[in-house]
Amino acid sequence: MNPSDNPRNIGDRRGEVLRFRDFRLLCAATVFDAMGFMGENLILGWLILDITDSTFMVGLGIGARNAPALFLGIFAGAIADTRDRRTVLRILNVGSALMTACLAALLILDHMEIWLLLPLSVVGGGMGTMNQTARQAFAWDIVGQRNVLSGLSFVSLSMRGGGMIGALMAGFVIDRVDPGAAYLVLTGGYLVSLSVLSTIRSRGQAAPKSGQPVWQSVKEFGSELRRNRALAIMVIVVGLVEVLGFSTQVLMPSLARDILDVGPQGLGIMGAFNSGGGLIVIALISPFGELRRQGLAFLAVIHVFGLSLILLGLATTFHLALAAILLLACSMALSDLFSQTLMQRLVPNEFRGRAMGAWIVAIGISPLGNLQIGALAAVIGVGLTLVSQGAALIVLGATTVAVSARLRKL
Repeated sequence: MNPSDNPRNIGDRRGEVLRFRDFRLLCAATVFDAMGFMGENLILGWLILDITDSTFMVGLGIGARNAPALFLGIFAGAIADTRDRRTVLRILNVGSALMTACLAALLILDHMEIWLLLPLSVVGGGMGTMNQTARQAFAWDIVGQRNVLSGLSFVSLSMRGGGMIGALMAGFVIDRVDPGAAYLVLTGGYLVSLSVLSTIRSRGQAAPKSGQPVWQSVKEFGSELRRNRALAIMVIVVGLVEVLGFSTQVLMPSLARDILDVGPQGLGIMGAFNSGGGLIVIALISPFGELRRQGLAFLAVIHVFGLSLILLGLATTFHLALAAILLLACSMALSDLFSQTLMQRLVPNEFRGRAMGAWIVAIGISPLGNLQIGALAAVIGVGLTLVSQGAALIVLGATTVAVSARLRKL
């Protein structure tokens, strides 16, 4: 690493993380990677709804794509802790490009079936899980501990900016051409991300025991999780927030088509607002190297998250829905940022990748939420489902504030 890029020479001055050459490149690569991942989610939801006309099947499909997070999270973290994180990211980008190209070919050749779409989406979701785990740990390597909140903020900013572009692009291409063409565009995004990653010089800071078997690394982190009660609490809360809050995203295709009547292009705009809201709030917070009482801030965000879902469920026009989605997106972005930062701060360097893996496992229970929300929406409707999930999220936030003094003080 260039001496001018050393975190110790920069300290915690605001915005200084952008002076790291490799960090700027990582953020640029993240934009194109997020274009692909967010675009894939949108295309998948629309395809399943178009094929099956079932919100339950959309929930099942999105849940299947997210399922690898539950099983691969700690494993992916162990790999990130014991291998060259830069190389891991490059390999995963190659895999993602091949996967979207395969999906595009199946659609263009008119060979796509639901039984092919779902398993391929599971594989793509698995690569996305490993990518996110390695990327967050790699960002810490480059910017250092004193700049971690600012660094992860800029990474999140890049993800949401890329996600906004990917959602708009995918919705537009589906509307004007077809889903196969949209997958081809996303393939190009993954290849650009790979090209940018190839210019990064830093290899990251692998754990000292880099030669130990991955299964031993997983077992070692299990002991740390049992010892570190604050970390265990964070894993549980993050998992519940995922089930009650983030999983509601599976309702967006049905909300766009059946409730708001805005079609795939409207769904793309909703996806862009979803990313855009997060983009705005992360842009506001990213210049700060550190914030106090992040645990309390995280708990406050959970309450706002629940309120935004209630407002979205009650929205009667497209414009009101977009306003609610904007607030929802801000809550989601801050929830992710604060929880990721808190979990990495709770462990030493040799466990950071696995701490992010534990975070991935926590959000990996989203398939349960996807199935529950899809089934509930099929019975009581999309609007009432959003309202009930929002109310449950507020109850979770209030309960956690009442019973967890340690988390309030983090």
